[in-house]
Amino acid sequence: MTIYDMHCHLDLMPNMKNIIQESLVEDLVIIAVTTTPKAFEQEVNFCKRNSNIQVALGLHPQLVGQRFNELPLLLNKIQNVKFIGEIGLDNNGENISSREEQVKVFNSIIKECSALGNKVLSIHSVKSSQYVLDSLKLYNTIKNNICILHWFTGNEKQLNQAIELGCYFSINSKMLSTAGGKRVIQKVPEDKLLVETDAPFIKKISHCHEIYEELDQTIQGISNLRNRDLFQTIQKNSKDIIEY
Repeated sequence: MTIYDMHCHLDLMPNMKNIIQESLVEDLVIIAVTTTPKAFEQEVNFCKRNSNIQVALGLHPQLVGQRFNELPLLLNKIQNVKFIGEIGLDNNGENISSREEQVKVFNSIIKECSALGNKVLSIHSVKSSQYVLDSLKLYNTIKNNICILHWFTGNEKQLNQAIELGCYFSINSKMLSTAGGKRVIQKVPEDKLLVETDAPFIKKISHCHEIYEELDQTIQGISNLRNRDLFQTIQKNSKDIIEY
């Protein structure tokens, strides 16, 4: 059965070209998020013959301080791209210094997505969950787009708000071992659950079978926490998003 990695950094993996080739014959579909619009251009070229890999157009909040000038390039491309990510806000450590620029980038992107519609967004929200949720609500982004909260770490109130808004949540193996991650896994509606590897940040991966195994183990962990086999449910959620 096909398995779906809804958030990974393919271009940062040591054996990117091998994974691209292997995924052509493996039952594996990947949303390959990018960190800058220029990286997106390169990865699209690498993956252009592989329909199992969906390359997302991104500008990672941790890089906004250095790459703010690439925002016009991203906005110029966004009309012709279905998958958007990694985008969002990061208010942790040294990233606080670029907060104002991050807010401008994030709001510009989601405002444009709201105007265009039919986009799938993978959103980073480290120590910024409330602002991210308030912005998605302000611009009514979820009305005509799919918004996936990647590795969500918000508090209980913010989790409830995100659920009420209709966000999806991509779960990784790290979340299975933290109290906050378990809270998310146990509370999110079944039809909003997805899985991700976030490779290579959580785990260094060199081959497609390792991605498959990591995702399968994550789904098993989710199923154990929910006391219900959710493999088919998560696969259906993922397939519906890919075909959105």
